Amino acid sequence: MAHSKAGLYEYQLEAYFDFAIKSDGQKDFAFKSIAGSGKNGATLHYVANNKIMENGDLVLFDLGSRTEFYVSDITRTFPINGKFSARQKAVYQAVLDVNKKCIAFLKPGITWKEYNDFAKDLLTKAAFGLGLIKDEKELVKYYFHSIGHFTGLDTHDPGLNEQALAKDMVLTVEPGLYIEEENLGIRIEDNVVITEDGAENLSKEIIKEIPDIEKFMAASKK
Repeated sequence: MAHSKAGLYEYQLEAYFDFAIKSDGQKDFAFKSIAGSGKNGATLHYVANNKIMENGDLVLFDLGSRTEFYVSDITRTFPINGKFSARQKAVYQAVLDVNKKCIAFLKPGITWKEYNDFAKDLLTKAAFGLGLIKDEKELVKYYFHSIGHFTGLDTHDPGLNEQALAKDMVLTVEPGLYIEEENLGIRIEDNVVITEDGAENLSKEIIKEIPDIEKFMAASKK
């Protein structure tokens, strides 16, 4: 976020992440980093990362490192110039609300299907509120993946749809809305561990609230 500015190639901004994790002693990535700006953020597994970033667009970063065989998988979306537009704020806040509600919903005993259905219902309501859809069947145009996946020794550890969550399982929470016609793709992904009576957000220190992002990016430009 501190180095983001219009005119950089996506891969140039990605390089700051590469430098950070390698400087910290982590030589391996969890997967090929996604750095999708503008319309590229609406492509689920965009990895070309070769577009020049433009003023007024958001950039979606989905990335992770590997430490002693274990992986992280985090996504943050932020404005290239440090300031969200009104429309970007509305869509971003809708996705963030789903992210936080899903984390609060998780606890032992809930099945993966119940978790996924809970998130899909929230995103459907958000899409209606944003004027994206008029029928719930249209959601697939703007949200086309699961709410998350198990993670650990592999970025996508295996799991079963009817499997009940249990203490110490680690999984991702990654709602998103992808509006290609608005050059807009937003995903917010955290890694959580299931506890005895809920879930702990392992990535809570990575800022994701709109005021925090704008304040941090404004300060970094001074």
